[in-house]
Amino acid sequence: MWCWRIMSNRTWQYCDDAVVVDDLTFSVHMSVPSTVVERYVIRTMVPQPSAVFGEWAQQARDIFGAGKTVSDPEGAQLLDQFNNFRPEGVPVNSGPFSIDQASITNAQMTLTKNENSYWVDQVPFDRIINFNGETDTITAVVLSKEIDYATHGFSVATENQMMDSGIRVLRPPTYSGPGMLFNYGKLTEFQDPKARQALAHAIDRGRNGAIALADSGVASQFVSGMADSLVTQWLTEEDSSSLNTYEYDVELAGSLLEELGWSKDGDTWMKPDGSEAAYELSFPAEFADWSAAGQDLAEQLTDFGFVIDPRAITYTQQPIDVDQGNFDFAIRGWGSSINPHPHFSYDTAFLVHNTIAINNGGTGTQFPLETTSEVAGEVNLETMVVESAEGMNIDDQRAKVTIMAQVYNELLPAIPMWERFGNNCALEAVRVVSWPADDDPLLKQSFYADNIPAMMLFQGIMEAV
Repeated sequence: MWCWRIMSNRTWQYCDDAVVVDDLTFSVHMSVPSTVVERYVIRTMVPQPSAVFGEWAQQARDIFGAGKTVSDPEGAQLLDQFNNFRPEGVPVNSGPFSIDQASITNAQMTLTKNENSYWVDQVPFDRIINFNGETDTITAVVLSKEIDYATHGFSVATENQMMDSGIRVLRPPTYSGPGMLFNYGKLTEFQDPKARQALAHAIDRGRNGAIALADSGVASQFVSGMADSLVTQWLTEEDSSSLNTYEYDVELAGSLLEELGWSKDGDTWMKPDGSEAAYELSFPAEFADWSAAGQDLAEQLTDFGFVIDPRAITYTQQPIDVDQGNFDFAIRGWGSSINPHPHFSYDTAFLVHNTIAINNGGTGTQFPLETTSEVAGEVNLETMVVESAEGMNIDDQRAKVTIMAQVYNELLPAIPMWERFGNNCALEAVRVVSWPADDDPLLKQSFYADNIPAMMLFQGIMEAV
């Protein structure tokens, strides 16, 4: 908990203390009660053992308990030191498997059964081999049936090959997907939301999703910053029908830009200052689905009249570049593939590559959090993100979430392209007897939040051949 305080985790917007009660219990005190605190705690706090991180936690208690923040010199120095911390020794864990450090190579590593684990009697395998690599590396190993389960965003051609060879394809949701981010500190011409709305009309999101991921790339319908299935759960039909769905309409897109002083020189758009509308668009090179989405987006915007330079950046560097402001447009995630409450989606929308970019030493997108919207007037978006999960009454939260959806839909800090559903490799009858049926509840939750093999192991329902 205290280590996450160093990283500006939002739990501390609702909590003011965390203490050990006894060997099996710790207590988190909510200064502002919220239904999402339990989710934050059980999802993000467990993996940091005090044997490894205790000294950092104590420093955090001393600095932040005294009223300092990461904006103060002491807090900023602690954040920098913590970011550079690299623990040594055998990882401490309580799960059914431990990492065999001697097995680690660039290609794979082996997890061996942890005989001290609470779950040791429920796992039918003595080891798990975890292959390393992004989609381009893993595809061949999947098709050779050396892998039983994989969650990479496989290309349309690879998916067809999997099915032709008898490999099941699972399509659980992620409640998230790729979106188009803007660098507001650099691109002043997009500071007016009408310019972003124009681009939303200029992009065929359905085409983009189909090219990138076939049936697993489903265009965002409500463009609300959270998954469409969450919109129908949290908003009334009247409120959801009021959202702008930004239908593909290049003529409308052009007229919106012209209202802002843009003009055409031949087939090329000119900015209000008379310069050519030329931009770089970055995307993670190794993510086959996001890379395909980036290439298609570059093509669509070029056809619309922008001069686009598509840049494939290695997937480990690209989010750092975004956080440090080294981009014009970028493909990054929207929504939340980890937690289902809309609060987490709006945390992604307004904070993750914005104020929280400080964790990577930058200012990110620089989208203004204190702004004005037609639907809600003057707003403080960071406050709204926190308040969307305040209290224990879901109906009260529903009203706040509705406003957040409407504000996002109007302001479009990023343009959600499509929601990613899995096209997960699920090999049966080779090592694992079978994977869950398509209508199983395990396939209705995000597979990045509730990992399907892990959930099956914890529940004792995975069978070995």
